[in-house]
Amino acid sequence: MDEQQQPADLNDVFKRPAAPPPPPPPGYPPIGAAIANRARPVSAPPPFNGPSGDGFAQSTYESERQAARSRNITVGLIMLVVGIAITALTYDSASSSPSGGTYIVAWGPMVFGAIRLFKGLAG
Repeated sequence: MDEQQQPADLNDVFKRPAAPPPPPPPGYPPIGAAIANRARPVSAPPPFNGPSGDGFAQSTYESERQAARSRNITVGLIMLVVGIAITALTYDSASSSPSGGTYIVAWGPMVFGAIRLFKGLAG
């Protein structure tokens, strides 16, 4: 009866050779065998020709900042024009009525639009 010898310490355990992998089932090629036969070995990845880390971060930051400025100017102008248009239309309607009438001064959209416009222009 063969008795296995107990290792003296863990170093003896790790010095032993690893067991070979089990053979594949008969009739089946290993997974990826067809691709492995066609594949070419690659020695190194292609060089990266994009901007460096700091330059890329700076260019991304500047493009986002420019987009925010354009958006602030556009939204500001639209809101300012909407506020002025509401005020002008209701004033025209009130002034053309025989009894006078009331009109709306839409100062909320005008102030919001002016703030966004100046924020975009100053940005």
